[in-house]
Amino acid sequence: MQLISIVEGFYACGVAASTYATQDPSGVAVPDAVFANIGKLLLSGQIYEMQRLAHELAGGLIVALPGPDEDHNPGTQAVLAEVLSGRGDIPAARRLQVARMIEDLTASNQGGWYSVISLHGGGSPEAMKREIWRNYPIPEKTALVEHLLDRGLAGEHPASSRQPGRCCVTGCRTVDGHEATPLSTGSGA
Repeated sequence: MQLISIVEGFYACGVAASTYATQDPSGVAVPDAVFANIGKLLLSGQIYEMQRLAHELAGGLIVALPGPDEDHNPGTQAVLAEVLSGRGDIPAARRLQVARMIEDLTASNQGGWYSVISLHGGGSPEAMKREIWRNYPIPEKTALVEHLLDRGLAGEHPASSRQPGRCCVTGCRTVDGHEATPLSTGSGA
């Protein structure tokens, strides 16, 4: 489930970046910078988790296999097929193929290159964060939160669903009957 969530998260960001693309003056489609950079940032941080999950699923098999030349050696082929057999519907040769692919992608020199290129290939994670910050509509999101806070629902619902500090005009009452001061709604930090 984790691997599916990670991979589909990248995909969703790509779809959103494409869906909200704009055209530059020459007519070239420009993906949405926020969604594109969030997708790249997710990949840059999640590549190591993806590799860890692949290692967990594959076990030590990816680094303990004999070389591919042993697969077709008449003296070792039968022993390997027996030792590496699992489910009846999955031949040992297929398990070997999958294990070697995971090794190539995660535990080889090429796998190391994939890790680094995933982390820095689309720009460093810090550059991605800055691009997100530069393009994120902070004023619009701030206005949305302020609208939600000032939506006028205080006092219209049971006490259990009221906003903290907005339960009554004069202040909140604690369990022991003493008056408490409502939470500040000011903008101070």
